[in-house]
Amino acid sequence: MRPGEWSFLDAMWRWGGFATDAGWAQAAGRVAIDRLRQERLARLLAWTRRHSRYYAARWGSQPRRDLCLRDLPPVHKADLMARFDDWVTDPAVTRKGVEAFTSDLARIGQPMLGRYAVFASSGTTGVPGFSVHDCDALAVYDALGATRMGALAPAWNWGEPLTGHRFALIAATEGHFAGIVSWERLRALHPWFEANARVFPVTAPIRETCAELERFRPTVVASYATVLRALAHERDAGRLEIEPSVLWYGGEWLAPMARAHIERAFGCRVAGDYGASEFLNIAFECERGSLHLNDDWVVLEPVDENYEPVPPDEASASVLLTNLANHVQPLVRYELGDSVTLVSKPCDCGRPFPVIRVDGRRDEILSLDDARGHAVPVMPMALCTAVEEGAGVHRFQVVQTGPAALRVRLESASRPRSQGARVKDVLAQFLARQGLAHVAIRVESGEIAAHPVSGKFRQVWREKPHPVTQTAKQTAKQTAKPTA
Repeated sequence: MRPGEWSFLDAMWRWGGFATDAGWAQAAGRVAIDRLRQERLARLLAWTRRHSRYYAARWGSQPRRDLCLRDLPPVHKADLMARFDDWVTDPAVTRKGVEAFTSDLARIGQPMLGRYAVFASSGTTGVPGFSVHDCDALAVYDALGATRMGALAPAWNWGEPLTGHRFALIAATEGHFAGIVSWERLRALHPWFEANARVFPVTAPIRETCAELERFRPTVVASYATVLRALAHERDAGRLEIEPSVLWYGGEWLAPMARAHIERAFGCRVAGDYGASEFLNIAFECERGSLHLNDDWVVLEPVDENYEPVPPDEASASVLLTNLANHVQPLVRYELGDSVTLVSKPCDCGRPFPVIRVDGRRDEILSLDDARGHAVPVMPMALCTAVEEGAGVHRFQVVQTGPAALRVRLESASRPRSQGARVKDVLAQFLARQGLAHVAIRVESGEIAAHPVSGKFRQVWREKPHPVTQTAKQTAKQTAKPTA
């Protein structure tokens, strides 16, 4: 194995062991799952205390033996990133090295130091971060994805071999993001996948993406929830003719009504999962539409504003994640920030894993008028990617204030004036590619409205007209006299 390549034999050997384990745990039931989780947690805590200087200092007052998870303090991305070199357990992994690796887009999907995957993210906290995953963790994610995606069962054409399917991913491609890195890693490991898979940049105009999809004719399409919604609208309008077997979403919340619309438009099942750069397969969707927590490999703690446990059937203010699979960059009670509800009623599918509901990112699809007055959809993920990658800004909010007008708010603290001009220029170039070169962009500085606990913030939305303004407009329309 060369430094820039993954080892197929090593990956398959690890995957086989963890896939067998995942299947056995599901069949064995709750008692076995609880025992596995406790054993893995004990190993993780002992390893982390010995090898991570950051956690050793944080847990200094804790007993030397039998650490209790609930007694350990929560950790946050900003603090961990500031202490990156003390956080990781392999001295060869440094923040400087990770930043150099991820600055090279040609290395997307390649292993760092020949053995680690690196995912870059800003998330909805606006704090850039890097998640480093070892080979065992990657094998666990692959095994969970392969053995527990019950939502695919009624939609997948099991009579056709995988090599007969064509896979399309519509995602952010201009960075080492979890989606594109995982995709490129699979393409490197499996030559048959490379020949039958294509990536489409989420920043491309929607009409251009539709044309490329029609040429490729995918049977499986994976993307963000907002992108699938936009594709469904194009399908309804007769501008997209593809016949996928299944649509797969992740990264964003999908409302039930939106899911129903997408399924009607394409005549196939929409399935999804809940994951993050910190753990790719937190929960999987079964054929009944429930999200089941993979709690043999991940601990998820819904908490209130004071980090106290939230009872079942009550939405949390935030959630703490403990990754039991990854030992190179331990995450123990890491604040993920989403609002999660633990459902007390078991799912009718009969699986032994808990059911959760997730209130994740809910940015809106913008609808801007082009020069001819035709509405053009703009996906929030595409817009955010353009600003983050093009201008290097991660704390901002974009509001549509009119049919062809946007307001961009940048955090005022330590923000050079040139940054605003750069954001405006990058956003104008992005909109011009969408056929929206005439859209007015106003950049301002100010406070970014964020959740008081999680630090997450709504990043993209449309400003709703004030009811009084609407009434005034209607009255003026009714009383106006026609001109000669």
